[in-house]
Amino acid sequence: MNLFAKTPLKPAVFGLVAGTLGVLATLAPASAEEIKIAVGCPPVPICSDWVWAEDFAAKLKEEGLEAKVFTGGALGKDPEVVDQLAQGLIQVGLTNFVMIKQVDPAVLGFLAPYMFDDMAHMFRALDETDIVDSIDANMQQQGIKIGGLIGLGGTIGIFNTKHPVTSVADLSDLRLRAIDSSQMALFDEWGVPGVVVDMPEVATSLQKGMIDGYVNPPVVAFIFKHTDFLKYYTDVGAGTPIRSVLMSLDWYDGLGADEKQKVDAALAYANDRNRDWTYKAAEQEIAKLKELGVEVSELSPEARAEFRETSQKAWAELMPPEAVEAFKAAAGRTRQ
Repeated sequence: MNLFAKTPLKPAVFGLVAGTLGVLATLAPASAEEIKIAVGCPPVPICSDWVWAEDFAAKLKEEGLEAKVFTGGALGKDPEVVDQLAQGLIQVGLTNFVMIKQVDPAVLGFLAPYMFDDMAHMFRALDETDIVDSIDANMQQQGIKIGGLIGLGGTIGIFNTKHPVTSVADLSDLRLRAIDSSQMALFDEWGVPGVVVDMPEVATSLQKGMIDGYVNPPVVAFIFKHTDFLKYYTDVGAGTPIRSVLMSLDWYDGLGADEKQKVDAALAYANDRNRDWTYKAAEQEIAKLKELGVEVSELSPEARAEFRETSQKAWAELMPPEAVEAFKAAAGRTRQ
């Protein structure tokens, strides 16, 4: 499977966003039984959200349920998608983990740098502990049910435009883009300045020198073509990236027993397929970076230990103390 093959492109906490109904009104009419699945990225094989959604829809259709995948943000940006899920206007949406973090910051434990030894360790914690149950319970109070936390490629590394990074000290002259204030806490521990920049503005910010790079998995640079500007990458292994599968709680609770069983089976199928996809994506990414002219640096054992020790100091800023302890316990129980 070549995830980088080119594919033709196809055309309270959560308050209802103005214009949401208008977005839906512009779409083709759907039957009452149709399950609408919102995906923000285009339909390309490098995007885990789209791959997951197609697997989920295919399994639903196999079970006799109508489903349609809406790509490229056709149903709105992440906040709008979540609003529609809470209102029961759409059934399933793939979003950034930040949508969960707004309700329960404990979700950051899955991304906390060096909380887990590797990607397989993180997946074991998801499968073999109840660590996600309390987060799901809090989301359900907002009318949202978590259908899964899925992978999107290899572990999180550091991209920049200036020079190789092989130690924490090498970050001192860089200014990194942060996804939100929680990532800024990590940058503070690294001693590197950061600035919160929305993803649509990242390319312009790189070109103008407002930022020198960011901390992300390689797939982000591929999807947004940031390798045109980011020519240095360090595989620091600072966490495993995840995406959120969210569902309308009203819709799910309103399903009959037979339909609910079919939806659960489709979720399990798509989530399992995502694991295989994620491992294969991770295997291909470093070679693809080099092919695109990005210089890839590895950390020495000593440098990795320094990054680990420094990064773990940020855990207390990412989530409440009880969440830190719960994740440390889950990591300990599933460590091999």
